[in-house]
Amino acid sequence: MAAPISKDITNLDGTWSLNRKLSDDPDGVFALQGVPWITRKVLRFASLTLHITQSVSQSDASSTDSSSDIGSVTTMHVKQVVHPGGFNSETSCPLNGVGQDMSLPIFGDINMQLRYINTADIKDDALRQGFEEGCSSNIVIDEAAFNTKMDWTAHVLWGFEMINGKRYLTRNALTSKNSQKDEPVTARMVYDYHA
Repeated sequence: MAAPISKDITNLDGTWSLNRKLSDDPDGVFALQGVPWITRKVLRFASLTLHITQSVSQSDASSTDSSSDIGSVTTMHVKQVVHPGGFNSETSCPLNGVGQDMSLPIFGDINMQLRYINTADIKDDALRQGFEEGCSSNIVIDEAAFNTKMDWTAHVLWGFEMINGKRYLTRNALTSKNSQKDEPVTARMVYDYHA
């Protein structure tokens, strides 16, 4: 189901399921990240659901989240359910640009940084335009994830886009190997909303 206008990047509370028909095939991204072949095959056909809640709490003076209210920081809690496969995970990350170390079943040990940014700060013209059409607040989530063992970096933008005349939550990922000069791999994941 398309996302209602009441849902925006600062209000993602709810359940979101991957829409495989509208999403790109993520196999190239997974291969670059070193995800084993058999795991990639399971993921190709598995259902993926995100249960998201966001909470606002008081922050200390070291917060670097320039888009949040002074003295507060938003934390995003994501429970990811993958069926079948047993690759479920649960993360909590503040949207203040401060890195968090975590271990995820598919990706191993990573450092993840989340923050809000204005759509005007997106360098890719087509991507910026897509988010400006779909995000009522003109804000997206900028995610950077690093895996030093597997030597990859992923830059992901979360926001809303209009697709076939309907509004969807999307995650646009640009993933690259740090030690290789190969072209980065991109993929867009599109999510249906369930209350």
